[in-house]
Amino acid sequence: MTVAILADIHSNLEALTVVLDHMESRGISRIVCLGDIIGYGPNPRECLQLLYRSEVAIMGNHEEAVMFYGEDFNPKARASLEWTKDQLNSTEHDRTENYDLWNFLGTMQQVVEDGDTMYTHGSPRVPTREYVVPADIRNREKMQGIFDLFQRVCFIGHSHVPHIYTSDMKHASPESLKDAIDLRKLGDRKALINTGSVGQPRDGDPRTSYATFDGDIVRFFRLEYDVQKTVDKIYATEGLPNFLADRLLVGR
Repeated sequence: MTVAILADIHSNLEALTVVLDHMESRGISRIVCLGDIIGYGPNPRECLQLLYRSEVAIMGNHEEAVMFYGEDFNPKARASLEWTKDQLNSTEHDRTENYDLWNFLGTMQQVVEDGDTMYTHGSPRVPTREYVVPADIRNREKMQGIFDLFQRVCFIGHSHVPHIYTSDMKHASPESLKDAIDLRKLGDRKALINTGSVGQPRDGDPRTSYATFDGDIVRFFRLEYDVQKTVDKIYATEGLPNFLADRLLVGR
């Protein structure tokens, strides 16, 4: 059965709602979330609540930071982290509702394996923190170390750049593959696949990004959403730097 794979929502309710509507219009109800539901954006509570029903919920570095401590966060990210903590503890909401939010965060796993498919946030080597970006394909030692840790396919997020890497040290953007890859055509080669970011794309395209997977074919989708509405919310929110809004407009 097909699953929708979502990553890096970053409290962007407008983008998440568009993705959920799109997947449901295609008859897809199963969700795998690769982490960073929260952080940066203005609607952490609502995004967490919408993703309670995820079959797999991976811990991203922002969930880890909220639960523990984001020691390596830059000042803008740290500001959004502290604001997010306040929102999750808000006395304007019922205590039980707050507890449910924190309980959901506490149940998240760093790595989940389903047969020969692995799900994690950053990489199998350092699940919440290691970035994989297209330039890494030249770092054979790093990439081989990652490929050695899974059987067939591994889905990741964290870099916010949708991309496909194969164990013969080749790589491609979804666009170059017409937004789909059939894993059966790879033979014995493994695939490391970044599904892109739902709520904060960083590949120069401000549209939301997610993927579906039916066990063999991965399909990528880019969808328009009301970016300006999210931008305006951030501008109006004391505690969230305007930079976090500005970058949404340019997909950076």
